[in-house]
Amino acid sequence: MAGKIRDYTMNKHLLLAVSGTILLAGCKAPSVNLETGKPIQVNIDMRVDVYDHSSSSATPAKKTDPAEAASPEEKRRNRMMDIQTMKNSHIIGEGRDGLLVIRKDSPGEYGDYVKKAVRDENADRTEQMKQMADNQKIPLPEVQKKQGELWRKLAFKDEWIEVPVPGKTDAWHWIQKGKGKSVPNAAPQSSPSASPLPSASALPPPGA
Repeated sequence: MAGKIRDYTMNKHLLLAVSGTILLAGCKAPSVNLETGKPIQVNIDMRVDVYDHSSSSATPAKKTDPAEAASPEEKRRNRMMDIQTMKNSHIIGEGRDGLLVIRKDSPGEYGDYVKKAVRDENADRTEQMKQMADNQKIPLPEVQKKQGELWRKLAFKDEWIEVPVPGKTDAWHWIQKGKGKSVPNAAPQSSPSASPLPSASALPPPGA
């Protein structure tokens, strides 16, 4: 009797398991469509404008030129090697007022480049000297005189420098440092704050 009851119970459990499997197989899970109606397009040529949202109208923000944003110190540092090359070639020299002077004309495009480099360098030096004059509350010519002395001390051998004529008041001449070979000035140079920088044609011819 006990064996029959055990067989009946096992058959009942087996029947329930088979029935559950059939029911699960008959249920269809909901499908999810992952496809889009048309391909997604990405425009890699899209233009991005920067707007200043602090103003009432959304206008593109003005972009600053890196050359304009650079300080005089940074701009001078960028051209330092070119300036030194021109000094080594005896093309330019250090004037008594802390500014560069073209000593020898160079033909063609390189000559134009030398003129622009000297003009830009002198403009940055002048701006720095004006700041020094304002900070120290002293006249600009006094700052220029001190800077001229400093540049003469820093000059390397054979570089052109403008130095005072021994035994004479307010008289200057050009020498190549270390050689003592002088070239007298044709005319006194004016302060850059009072007049533009002298052109190469107005300068005395360089020495040998």
